[in-house]
Amino acid sequence: MRIRRLEIERFRGIKKLQWNIDGNFICLIGPGDSTKTTILDAIESVLSPRWNLAFDDTDFYEAQTVEPILIIATVGDLPDEIKNEAKYGYMARGWSTDGELHDEPGVDDEVVISIELRVDPSLEPTWTVCNNRNLDGKKISARDREKLGCARLGDFLDRHFSWGRGSILARFSDEWESPSAILAGVGRAAKAALSDVDQEALKPLSKTAEKACLVGAEFGVAASSCYRPHLDMQAISVGIGGMCLHDGEVPLRRAGLGTRRLLAVAMQREVAKADGLTLIDEVENGLEPHRIRHLLRVMRGTDGLERHVLMTTHAPVVLGELRASELRVVRSRGGITSVLPVDATLQSIIMRSSEAFLARKILVCEGKTELGLCRRLDQWWTESGTSFGLSGVALADGSGTEAPGVASGFASLGYDVCLLADSDQPLKPDRNTLEAEGVQVFQWSEGVAIEDRIAFDLPWQ
Repeated sequence: MRIRRLEIERFRGIKKLQWNIDGNFICLIGPGDSTKTTILDAIESVLSPRWNLAFDDTDFYEAQTVEPILIIATVGDLPDEIKNEAKYGYMARGWSTDGELHDEPGVDDEVVISIELRVDPSLEPTWTVCNNRNLDGKKISARDREKLGCARLGDFLDRHFSWGRGSILARFSDEWESPSAILAGVGRAAKAALSDVDQEALKPLSKTAEKACLVGAEFGVAASSCYRPHLDMQAISVGIGGMCLHDGEVPLRRAGLGTRRLLAVAMQREVAKADGLTLIDEVENGLEPHRIRHLLRVMRGTDGLERHVLMTTHAPVVLGELRASELRVVRSRGGITSVLPVDATLQSIIMRSSEAFLARKILVCEGKTELGLCRRLDQWWTESGTSFGLSGVALADGSGTEAPGVASGFASLGYDVCLLADSDQPLKPDRNTLEAEGVQVFQWSEGVAIEDRIAFDLPWQ
């Protein structure tokens, strides 16, 4: 399964989003509160294998419940069972190679379906397969959504280490008989085990049972044998979700966050193969840099299979391991969210100054001299109560003559950008072009380099 298009209206901080997802391995980046996590939440919700998702008023944009939440995921590379005419095949749409959605599949189109999650003011979610030919749509069950194989790996991983419905471990298991027989056996074993318990330990309960027998007799309630404490199988709540993965005698949920995340990713990778979708929020959480690099390389695929992964990050080490084509910058202005691709020309700056991509504002320094000067000024300003970090500014090494192009590239991604450059050589693109693109340009006066300016201006006495 692959998501081809995501549409969101009035969900949390997103008033409107339409995103054609043009890659399989994608990392969302951007400053805080740019709705990166909300995008993952929306995908998880619309493809959720659960039927009882809980929503409240704060899930609506600006908590206004007048209009419903709408999340539509158009998905392709579908299992044959889902494409079957008896299921949802007659609701199919077409996805062209140039990213256009056709209500009727064309000859060369990929067969896709659009799944809509709607939450109205009653807070009741409904899932339907929709198209423009059938405005009422067809409801899609939680079991069928589960077959699409969407898994979210966040900080709350414990459910994936049980055999509960929708967990990675349940999907990871080979075919096996219904758990009912196993659970019934567990209950019988528990009941038998109580008979082997030291009766002295049950003495207080036994006395209470005898007392109940005596007071009942006064009202004509006669025991067929005698009252005694024992387990009522119907009252014992043992579900398959209580069957969990253990390391020896210790549940895996007691392991460290990094260990749990890696194991969950490993199982999801095996389950998904070339199918399914993995969502990971802040992929770096709980992992050392060397484990992060290994995780990204394995998730990207070392077996020739292209897996579908959407993740977020706030860590430079993650960006340093990714290609520019795998990054998307998320912007949110007035509730309108956009997802922008990163141009391949910025690959070198990703390697040199990856932290710049995680800031709101970027100061592009023409070379290492300007970079060193700004870092020292930052230390000095920090001591006086202000700093680049406090202002949300990150420094980027422009690598000499490439600096104007780097500044232009950052500006195209929606960053607030300044360029600090010498004036002894003309800029390419020139100053007027850069300023038209929204880049503020700072150059030394009188056509000099930074070394010249310092030599001219420092007092010699």
